[in-house]
Amino acid sequence: MKLSDLAGEMSKPIHFIDRLVSPQLILELLNVAVWAPNDGLREPWRFIFADNRTGQILQGLQEPAPAYLLIVMREEADHHKQEEDFAAVSCLIQNFRLLAHERDLGVRWTLHEWMYDRSHAESFGVQGNERIAAVLEMGYNVSFSEERTEVQEFKLRFELL
Repeated sequence: MKLSDLAGEMSKPIHFIDRLVSPQLILELLNVAVWAPNDGLREPWRFIFADNRTGQILQGLQEPAPAYLLIVMREEADHHKQEEDFAAVSCLIQNFRLLAHERDLGVRWTLHEWMYDRSHAESFGVQGNERIAAVLEMGYNVSFSEERTEVQEFKLRFELL
């Protein structure tokens, strides 16, 4: 499969099956995903894993999933560095999603209001100089035997100066 084919494949709805997600697999994928572009090699991220055995604290906050990965990033006083760091975290997440797809692991990238509540963040072990950048809902995806559907082409706004 070509990388360009993945856009439509990865945008399909994810329907998780009841199968545990190995923390070792997540660590393996993260060890590759961290090769995201980051100015000054700051690596501003930290990861908190929860699965069905330990993820009850996420009930009511997230959609049900076999596993969750909280992506935590350091907060920077310098606004420019903060923006660069969030961009790097976003690249890391996309790397992770691509790698997970290779292993038949579905990943939903989520942002919710509760993530900005310090009391919720602290309950997950997020420090005062950190924030939750995203929560990834993860699990093995139901395999569909449907025929492949055409991916809708979006019209991009592209202008030349």
